[in-house]
Amino acid sequence: MTDPIQLVETFCGLMEQRDAAALKPYLADDAVYQNVGMPATVGAEAIAENLGQQFAVFPDSYAYRMINIAASGNTVLTERLDMIKTPAGEVVGVPVMGTFVVHDGKIARWTDYWDTGLPIKMMTGEDVSGLIPSNYLSA
Repeated sequence: MTDPIQLVETFCGLMEQRDAAALKPYLADDAVYQNVGMPATVGAEAIAENLGQQFAVFPDSYAYRMINIAASGNTVLTERLDMIKTPAGEVVGVPVMGTFVVHDGKIARWTDYWDTGLPIKMMTGEDVSGLIPSNYLSA
């Protein structure tokens, strides 16, 4: 059996490659991916397409920097910074809490919780240092 934490760490580590096809094998065929407050994406193919679109928006930078990770059975909780590059060339981290549910060695459910307004502020050059936990700024 695949260790759920190891699977999620590998999946999140692959984000830096910005290759949706490389991520697809880690997803169950009927996987569900959702950023809370946005519609869910259902199915490995649709999720890979969604991720490809995200990578296109941020072509020069896209990585997940893990702050904390924990599991209870097949549910893995991640606290991370999702790194993106602003138009000014600064690489910034969006704080994200993620829940991954693993079944049969694949991610069956992936839910991310984050402030959807924060990346807009970052992309327009607004000082967001007071909006991000101080321990994240040095991560």
